[in-house]
Amino acid sequence: MKIVSSKPTITRKELEGVLDCMIHDELATGSTVKNFESVISDITGIKYPLAVNSLVSCYILILKALEIQVDDEIIIPSFFSSSPLSATLLTGGKPVLVDSDENSLFPSGAAIKEKITEKTKAVVVGDMLGFHFDSEELKDIGVPLIIDISHSIGTEYNEKPAGTAGSFAVASFAPSMIITTGNGGVVLTNNSKYFSSMRDLRGGSSEGINFDFTMTDLQGAMGLSQAAKLKDFIKRRREIAQKYYESARITSHKPLFPYSESAAYQTFPLIFDAPSDRVEKYWKKNGIELDKVIPHPNHEILGYKGFDYPNADRLSKKLFSLPIYPTLTKKEIDKISKSLGAFI
Repeated sequence: MKIVSSKPTITRKELEGVLDCMIHDELATGSTVKNFESVISDITGIKYPLAVNSLVSCYILILKALEIQVDDEIIIPSFFSSSPLSATLLTGGKPVLVDSDENSLFPSGAAIKEKITEKTKAVVVGDMLGFHFDSEELKDIGVPLIIDISHSIGTEYNEKPAGTAGSFAVASFAPSMIITTGNGGVVLTNNSKYFSSMRDLRGGSSEGINFDFTMTDLQGAMGLSQAAKLKDFIKRRREIAQKYYESARITSHKPLFPYSESAAYQTFPLIFDAPSDRVEKYWKKNGIELDKVIPHPNHEILGYKGFDYPNADRLSKKLFSLPIYPTLTKKEIDKISKSLGAFI
């Protein structure tokens, strides 16, 4: 049987929570979503949470709260989720892309600062694949910092919860994330003015013109069950990652970062010392599904040339992820580890 690249960890608890909402006719946005928001606030240490229906919705609400005007600039990494790119274009802003640093997932702080102009209204960064971006590099940049913690929620960096260094934090709860609500996301801030604006625009609890970006209680119930197991999920991902690091040591294939107890390992990123077509053929033959981490970086989506973003372009072609999720069995982990060690 094929080992799939990612899989949500759904148990009887999630089923019971969703069923309870259905029995009590709690289908729209209500107390269950509020409880879920409270739990996420406790996990992140950020005061004001808003659960929504997608990650793109998170970014749209932020940009609307910042009163983005036509041609206002939002700085976004090229090797990154397309959600902030979509939100920027949908709200009339101008995306300004920045390349990753060489041999890194992230752009350097210096590269980001070089892109800041008088038109810049926000900077987007994120803890890609569960590894932390050093947001201290962007301290006092003079514009709001948006930190995407989709891949790192529940972890700490420099003894602080992921996301707390930004003006805003966002997280996706899509099926491949560390915890899931089926789809959906959360936007968080410690700024009461921004929160009030985003809450009104989200809809669900106020009248007037809004986007109706609400999360349902059915999703909130699933989220509550998932959040209760977040620490266990991350612990299990780290245990599996250690096995993969051991196998990679005897090969010429390179994990992007050394093992870290602070990383969440939402994925296990690896650059193989082999052509991509050979990589894909080998793992397919072994019944193991790999993912290209970001096959279409933001510069490609916009039709920009790859040579202007050489590092992001290279990562999009060379960076793969091994399956890493809590429900992998010992037999499956051993098979993946042995296949990695044997791939010469």
